[in-house]
Amino acid sequence: MASSGYEPIGNGKEKKAERIELDAVSGLRFFATLCLVSGRAIENLWMDSGTEAEFLNLRLCTGLHLGAKDVVSFYYILSGFTMTWGYISRDFDSHDVRWRYWVRRFARFYPDFAISTVATFALKTTYFFGCHEFGPWKWISTGTSLFLFTAWYRFIPGSGYVNGPVWFIVTLFWLWVFFPFLLEPVKSQFRSGGWGLFMAKMAGLWAISLLPWAFISPDNVSWIRWGLRSFPLLRIPEFVMGMALALRVDQDKDEEDMDEEQKGDPSKKEAAGFHPRLLAPYLPVLAIACSLSYYVYRVVTWPEGCTCLDWRFFECFGRLEAFDTKFAPIALAVIYGVTTLDVCARGPAGTTMQAVRERLGVWASWLWAFFTFGPFVKLGTWGLPIFLYQAMVNVLTQAFLMDLHLGLESRCHTQDFSFWYAFGFVLFHIFNAYLIAFLMNSDGPIGYYIHTWVKSITPK
Repeated sequence: MASSGYEPIGNGKEKKAERIELDAVSGLRFFATLCLVSGRAIENLWMDSGTEAEFLNLRLCTGLHLGAKDVVSFYYILSGFTMTWGYISRDFDSHDVRWRYWVRRFARFYPDFAISTVATFALKTTYFFGCHEFGPWKWISTGTSLFLFTAWYRFIPGSGYVNGPVWFIVTLFWLWVFFPFLLEPVKSQFRSGGWGLFMAKMAGLWAISLLPWAFISPDNVSWIRWGLRSFPLLRIPEFVMGMALALRVDQDKDEEDMDEEQKGDPSKKEAAGFHPRLLAPYLPVLAIACSLSYYVYRVVTWPEGCTCLDWRFFECFGRLEAFDTKFAPIALAVIYGVTTLDVCARGPAGTTMQAVRERLGVWASWLWAFFTFGPFVKLGTWGLPIFLYQAMVNVLTQAFLMDLHLGLESRCHTQDFSFWYAFGFVLFHIFNAYLIAFLMNSDGPIGYYIHTWVKSITPK
């Protein structure tokens, strides 16, 4: 997503704001999405009752499962950033403007959500490939989930989604709904001020984001944890952190422009001081290294007898894992570093490695080139269809292997997998997730016609 809109100028009129494409962010999004997709794929190894593939169905599955929760938090923060970056100059005071914004957001998201929810439910019934009958409550809860209110009452037992991965997208949808009302208050608090004040405010937001998780206990974890994770109001602090960071990066951009202007004017030239953007090339690497070290430590010290998806939360996962926003500062560091690379890539001839090299050094230019690698950027834009359709893809993948007798006897009972079959089993799930995303994304062979038709009936 990119910054676009208008900025005020001295005579009271407006000028077109500089447009900066966040290509490196799309590349970063590819890796975050791949982590979630791989985690969902490898969880299907619950079917493996053997020990040969234990490294995959226990060790690697545990690491990906632990990381998935933190990647979801990362996505809430990143969405707040990209929304603010794209609408930073937009005025939402008018009800008509807000209404058009909501309609377009709904039209972009809902068709795939509805199709994937209905298709996944149908495939999981015993009429197709389901393992057990759905009772009346499951039919009702799935039907009501199409109205997008399930996120508000996930505390009620049995109110989960048959299409599991959509839970955080539905919660995110409500954050998009809140966004027009959040933008101006966030601007008033974070639009100006130095880095010290900014860091103090962000620390306060992080502390607020951690509070709800403190109420989880061994007595209530079975019902309250998913209710807290899905409840839209409790994810606002993460979303606002992303919004605030976008304003900070935009302010950094203006400060950088002023610094470069002064360098070209001898009368204004001053000694260059340290600026946090100089850390941008190192922050993503250091932050990701810290989180990976934590996951490796947890995998190595995983309690004996605990499985990847163990229901004994406190015994197996531990108290710290109850805090879904614990790594929010790491997510912020990664996003700040990568988006700063995008900002520093702009130049007279467009975005270039040379511009990054001149502003931040050789390492920064290579890191930016890595994240802006064409396939990473393209696949990074497929996140929404991947999340919405992956549960359906998993069922179809297993049904395909089972019906053709390709090593899978049943998708409802366990059997022994060899290591290499388990490895191929997971890769096949991931491949199919991206294949369906290719077909269903807004530029895909199927998705193009769906989204074109939706746009044609969407109010302008």
